[in-house]
Amino acid sequence: MGIPVHAPKFESDLLKPFYEGLAEGELRLTADTETGEWVWYPPEMVSGRPHATLEWKKASAEGTVYTHTTVVRSLLPGDHKAEVPFTVVLVEPDDAPGCRVPGLFVADEGVAAVCDMRVRLQPVQAGDHVIAGFAPL
Repeated sequence: MGIPVHAPKFESDLLKPFYEGLAEGELRLTADTETGEWVWYPPEMVSGRPHATLEWKKASAEGTVYTHTTVVRSLLPGDHKAEVPFTVVLVEPDDAPGCRVPGLFVADEGVAAVCDMRVRLQPVQAGDHVIAGFAPL
């Protein structure tokens, strides 16, 4: 399996704590400070609650694969042939129901991602940045 090394580009630092957490081996997501409800993807403003405040919290490193897909041809500009194929999974962390965190499926050759598979966070160095990776339990 390949590893996509195209660095994410952001117009703001909204997701900076997510990537800082990955670099430290943690899965960090946002939660509402008043209700404790996990909110992922972190919006600039919570729908229906414009005055809500979100905080970054460490979430469970274990979760369940909600869905997956394998990328066999890169659609990014430039030569990315060495980075494919790779499998992307959406993982629902154990303690953050409803949150679906995208990540690279990291497994031994011949092990395929399947829905409802139990996985654990395993951050992956991808060029000069770290991305979320999830390995089977």
